Amino acid sequence: MKILITLLFFCITALSASEELFELESFNYSMENDAVVDTDFGYTHGAKIALMYYRGNTTNSYLNIPFTSYESTNNFISIAYANQMYNPSDINETALIEDDRPYAGYSYIEVGLHQSTKNNLDSLTVELGVIGPSSGMESLQNSIHDKIDANHANGWDNQLKDEYIFQLNYMHKWRQVYDDIANLNSVLVPYLGAELGNKSTKISAGALYRIGLNIPSDYGVNSMNEGSFSSVPTHSKSIVNSSSKWSIYLNLSGGANLVLRDIFLDGNTFKDSHSVDKNTLNAYVMTGITFKYKHFLLDFFHNYYTKEFDNRALNETYKGYSSIIFTYNFE
Repeated sequence: MKILITLLFFCITALSASEELFELESFNYSMENDAVVDTDFGYTHGAKIALMYYRGNTTNSYLNIPFTSYESTNNFISIAYANQMYNPSDINETALIEDDRPYAGYSYIEVGLHQSTKNNLDSLTVELGVIGPSSGMESLQNSIHDKIDANHANGWDNQLKDEYIFQLNYMHKWRQVYDDIANLNSVLVPYLGAELGNKSTKISAGALYRIGLNIPSDYGVNSMNEGSFSSVPTHSKSIVNSSSKWSIYLNLSGGANLVLRDIFLDGNTFKDSHSVDKNTLNAYVMTGITFKYKHFLLDFFHNYYTKEFDNRALNETYKGYSSIIFTYNFE
């Protein structure tokens, strides 16, 4: 994990030093956890710290993906450090629970290229990370449990083994602004995505609908498991320089995944490890609310998935997980 932190620091330093090429656009912090609904299993925690830089305006598409004919694109680069953890539904059990998902921790850095126009966004991200004991998720989870006086998760000896991850993810989003409904703004953001790597291989499709007051000119939010960088603007500073200092709006999102590989269920790629039989197709819904005031955005939403594998939630009811995203947009 020290290598990941060093590489992240190097990338941020290089981008910050090139002020004539890269202008700092936003800071973004995401936290995902199921503690809000009083559970502690499945995808139980995720955190992500990210910076986005504005690369400039051009008539050429550096991703060169012809979903549409771009007259002018705005280019952004994002860089982030993130971690995620998974565990079975009985964290008190020390022995391997063969019919429940493996313990797994994942730490990674993510670098993304984003190009946006008024109505289209292309995002291409690369993840470099490690799954297994070297991710540090066992000590993180149990240290947090110590602070909140919760039980230790006792089965981490059965977690997935160390494996370096290389992951390539792509997503395209469309943005359609509709006429106001009773003086409320209305925006639809459909999306298609694909992931390829030894962490996951899947195809996804879905849509985000937003309705409220003074919705900013961006492409909305996604959970860490669905989509690319959150709040990518249609052009530089478009969120900060919107016509109103404040916004409030509701978010409703839904989609489906065709999953060919998921290391958190299928187990290590080249090593013998615990695994469960996954469901190839799953669906999800997300509901939430966003507040914006001047440079600050705060998103809160809840995610619910259909069963990723048949024996999910052996000991208690699955209730999904919640996400909080804080964004600060620089002038």
